[in-house]
Parts: sequence; structure tokens; C-alpha cells
Amino acid sequence: MLLTHENFRLSPAGLVHVRQSLKTFQPIDELKKGPFTLRVQVLGYQPTDLGVEVDICLSATSRSRCVVWESVLTLLSENKLHKAIRCSPKNENESEKDEPAPDTLKQVELKVPWTPDLKCTWSFPCKLLYLLARLFRFTPHRAPSLWMFSVCLAEIEKHKGVKVITAPVTVTAQFKEPLLVPGKVTVSFWEAPEKREQSQSLCFQMQQHRGGKAHLVGLISRC
Repeated sequence: MLLTHENFRLSPAGLVHVRQSLKTFQPIDELKKGPFTLRVQVLGYQPTDLGVEVDICLSATSRSRCVVWESVLTLLSENKLHKAIRCSPKNENESEKDEPAPDTLKQVELKVPWTPDLKCTWSFPCKLLYLLARLFRFTPHRAPSLWMFSVCLAEIEKHKGVKVITAPVTVTAQFKEPLLVPGKVTVSFWEAPEKREQSQSLCFQMQQHRGGKAHLVGLISRC
């Protein structure tokens, strides 16, 4: 509804999902805290070398009027004249700032089906992610960025335990190369370097099979 509203300044067709942050302030319990009030708003527009970015905030408020879940999506309306900038060497090296520590590195190889679906154990957040994926009408030859995001979180929970993503927690992700289907990917996660200010942080990424380019890089942090 927001993207198709007459006051929305960008065309919803062709919007590219480039970044997302996700914050869970309290455990999401639909029986004790629901029904939830959902809210969506535009935070602002920002011109960039690639086009125009828009930040959209989605939040869920419990029956006691406390915000329990919040997510900010950054969408890009590309300027086709500058599209080649996205593939510059400088941008590709941005994901290599934090090298994984060998003793904490875990890698999982996964097959990507022809029709990726959003399935993970985060019931309420994944319902919202699924609605967003349906909204953006992803082509069948590319896996939705939100599918990549949820699969990474599900694998981390599977191997590290539910406490890693139990509220309060902040998750950030940057979407890079598109993921063509079908195929294979490697999901990697490792403890963040000690230089970071956050405690109990975990880096993760999804990349092409056998050490190819990264499709997604992210961070889970607990303060």
C-alpha cells in the first residue's frame, strides 16, 4: 500500500533491496502480547551515485503499546547510467573487511531450489518477510533477498542455538550479488573480531558455492 501510494516518490517497479536491519526488543509471543499493531512509514530519500535510496521502517507494537519488532529496509531506484558502478572493485572488497577466524568459522553448503520459499523458525518476523517478498514480485530465476536473509538466520539458529537470535538482538544485512536459481550456496558464520564495540557478535554471509562472490553479508549483535 505504501509503495503504490500517490505520495510515494519512486516507482515501485524495479526497486532493488540493498540493505536491511532487524531489531527484536522483546520475545515475540503472539498469545501473550498479540494482537500486534503493524506500522510502515518512509523515513527519507537519499540520492546516491547509483540512483535514489529510500528507507522504509516497519514495526510491530504489542497490546501494551510497546514496540517489540522493528525493521528498516533500504530500497534503491537505480540510475541505469551508473549501474556499472555496483560492480567496481572497491565495492566488491567491502565484504572482506572482517576475515573469519578459523577456530570459530562454520560453513554449511545448501542447494537452492527452482522456487525458493520463505521457511524458518522465526514465525512472526518471517510472516512479515514473506509478505514483502510477495510484494516485490521476484522473478523465478532469482532467489528473493529476503529468502537469503531468512535462510542464513535459520542455519545460524540450527547450529548455534536459539539464544543467538533471542531478543534483544539486532541483525543487519547487505545484499550484494543476485542469487540465480537453481544452484548451490555456502552459508558461513563466525564470531566477530574483538575490536568491535558490540559483545557476543556474529558475522555471517551467503556466497557462491566453493568460495565465489558474496550474495549477502551480515552481522548479529547483542549489546
